[in-house]
Amino acid sequence: MRCVAVLTAALATLLFCSPSLPTASAQPDSMQNARLLKVVALSRHGVRSPTQSPETLASWSSRAWPAWHTAPGTLTARGAALIEGEWTGLRETLAFDGLLPATECPPQGSVVIYADHMERTLATARAMLEGLAPGCGMNILASHDEHDPLFHPVRNGLMAEPSLSPKERADLAEDIAEARSDVDKRLAELAGILGPAAPRLCEPGQPFCTLIDMPTSLLFPKPGSHESVTLRGGLALASTSAEILLLESLQWPELAQTLPANVPVTQPLGPGTPVERKARQIILAPRGDEPGVTPLPAHPRWTPVDAVPEDGEIMVNPETALRLLPVHTRVQNALQRFPAIAKQEGMPLLLFMAEALAGTSPLKEINNASLVVLSGHDTNIVNVAGLLGLHWNNAPFPKDSTPPGSMLVFRLWETPKGNVVQASFQCQTTAAFLSSDENAMAEAALRREPLILPGSFAQTPAGPGLPLNAFLAAVRAMAGDDLEARLSRLFATPPHS
Repeated sequence: MRCVAVLTAALATLLFCSPSLPTASAQPDSMQNARLLKVVALSRHGVRSPTQSPETLASWSSRAWPAWHTAPGTLTARGAALIEGEWTGLRETLAFDGLLPATECPPQGSVVIYADHMERTLATARAMLEGLAPGCGMNILASHDEHDPLFHPVRNGLMAEPSLSPKERADLAEDIAEARSDVDKRLAELAGILGPAAPRLCEPGQPFCTLIDMPTSLLFPKPGSHESVTLRGGLALASTSAEILLLESLQWPELAQTLPANVPVTQPLGPGTPVERKARQIILAPRGDEPGVTPLPAHPRWTPVDAVPEDGEIMVNPETALRLLPVHTRVQNALQRFPAIAKQEGMPLLLFMAEALAGTSPLKEINNASLVVLSGHDTNIVNVAGLLGLHWNNAPFPKDSTPPGSMLVFRLWETPKGNVVQASFQCQTTAAFLSSDENAMAEAALRREPLILPGSFAQTPAGPGLPLNAFLAAVRAMAGDDLEARLSRLFATPPHS
């Protein structure tokens, strides 16, 4: 999978060429005098129900999915409890770092939470405040627009649809094909769990298929459609199904942990004769005569073996869910980190976060706050991380995964050599995720993975970082003056609370 090499290189070049940066040898040996000034975090919402309707899910498998008893895509009570526990623990950390008082309500204006106005992100923001500052009467900001310009800039119209050249389209198709190849065996395992899909999802003339047999294609948006590049077909279905299996494990941990942790059985796909192999390629070749659609080749090396759960419902042990999750993570990262997509979908958020750190945000409430939290989605985190070339390892979750409640965090440190920005990725541990005890959910230590911003050399107590002026200048250069001006005009009307 390609990284955003051009943007990262431009960022690094700007940092190294800036005359105002101190040399590495000038860094102090001790950070005892460093002080945490501000935290700006981009958080994913908590555990939610599947965004698909029960009818849609039913078409993906002949087996029954568990009933969530809540509207599609909404935060569950379990998800809210996990978020509250996470932020109860974070309050102690922020108090220890001197950012917030330990036992009192934070001062007025010191904490700002800006949420996408979807139910699950607003409910997540409320759960954050229940853990961080219960009973303190703090407000949550949200946009007036139908599609928030920060979290959904293309749908909002703030940013144009990603426009990919023929070469970029070919590169993206190659990245997606490579992602499929990397998780080929897990795809077969997932197909064994789901079993047969509805015949209407199969190729014409195929009376039977699983997700591994379904064609996959990339759909590129038309100008003015306010749509992004999307993946559809078997691989998209598999990616979503793998995430749903994880969400089930986190929603019902006691039940999921009673299931056997056996890995679903697969068997190698027999090579066959040359004529048989060619016939299979022809029969299973993706059909795509529509403009703006790129069919992706599929040459699976494994075939699923039926694996009916004992209780008849589609649910797996958390260990199995984590094993299958790379199907989602690998595919999502291939798509959402792709440069042309990440820039259009993630640049407004990155610029907004950089301005918030510097105290130059067009949203005035942000500038004086010491803690700013953006309650959004996993795709937002992946887009921003892709722009900066950031990667993390939060085992036992897959590399670069974004579990519910995880966060991309920027900390602003005051050091003897000036103000420095340091990045990290935070996620609850499995001890918290799989517990139903409130104390365990709050006390299970968060995993914090320090991240290296391109060109980082200045030291902070949390790891290497970048001088604030260099970070802000680099992000502004990536964004361009036009986007900065549009954001200023956008927030001339303050969000509602």
